[in-house]
Amino acid sequence: MGKDTMHYINNIKSFLAVLVIIFHTNSAYGGEGGWYYIESSNNFISTSILTLLNAIFQSFFMGLFFFISAYFSPGSYDNKGFYQFLKDRVPKLLIPALFYFFLLNPLCINLVGEENYSDSLGFYNMWFIVALLYFTLAYAITRKFFTLNVREYKFPSSKNILLFIIFMGFFNFITRLFFPTNRLYIHDFSLGYFPQYIILFLLGIIAYRNNWLNKMDNKIVSLYYKVSLISILTMPVIFFMVSTYSSSLEGFYGGFTLESLYYSFWEPFTYIGIILKVLYYFHKNLNYNNSFLQITSRSSYSIYIIQAPIIVSLQLLFKNLDVDILFKVLLVVLITFTVSLFLSVFLLKIPKLNKII
Repeated sequence: MGKDTMHYINNIKSFLAVLVIIFHTNSAYGGEGGWYYIESSNNFISTSILTLLNAIFQSFFMGLFFFISAYFSPGSYDNKGFYQFLKDRVPKLLIPALFYFFLLNPLCINLVGEENYSDSLGFYNMWFIVALLYFTLAYAITRKFFTLNVREYKFPSSKNILLFIIFMGFFNFITRLFFPTNRLYIHDFSLGYFPQYIILFLLGIIAYRNNWLNKMDNKIVSLYYKVSLISILTMPVIFFMVSTYSSSLEGFYGGFTLESLYYSFWEPFTYIGIILKVLYYFHKNLNYNNSFLQITSRSSYSIYIIQAPIIVSLQLLFKNLDVDILFKVLLVVLITFTVSLFLSVFLLKIPKLNKII
């Protein structure tokens, strides 16, 4: 992959970092997702909008993170080998995760209410980095001790993508019989979402080996993007139907329910088209760099790490601000991004930190 083709990937990372801030802020103000401090609202329309946005973001943004992370693993391993590959990657994942575990997570919890330090330890937002660490170790060990036959795979056809969506729907549903999406397990993993993360990580490796990102078919991208939009439009309808007999979303999280079956298939029908569209659009239209994009893309990882206590602090600061909940979300998102970016630029000037984040 040439240097010029790297820009759009970096821009996608910046885009995803902003989505993380929006997702967490939405969760903080009543959108589904869980957060340190949730400011409840009686505005049903506003909270419904936040919940729908979070469902859309949840369907694709973390999976796309895993895909992009995996995409660069084969080339890096090819150039560096087992030991140097892990020497470069493990500290960049492990150190931020431990920093959050021992410092930022307790800080966020104690900003909201006093809690014993040992009880406040946790990875919480850093679950992605911990999971990526495990995936990276698994990939490196597989490359080290097993001979992998590199097969050529053409960019998937419309039919194959549809079969993939159906497979992922069943994979999700079966997984969520045992691991509902609203429960956290070891390392604060929401295991109900992991089928997507595992498969997209593997697809990132396959995509690199077969140069898929330079072979994307606009007709297929457009088709499945339309499918995604139709899928998104079904959710408010289903929510309304369910609300006629239940005031809870519990059935969507997992178990042998029609709601869980719907949500399990809704996700892949939604995220495939969005991921394809993001990759294609950024490649064709945003494959360039400027000073601002360079700063934001370089800061995207540190923004991901430090944004939580900023969001919580702003929530508490604006707690008594009597404005619409959607305006609060917008205000917190804008300030959090600005402060996170400013702090990230400062942190990146520290030589040892620069090598980690």
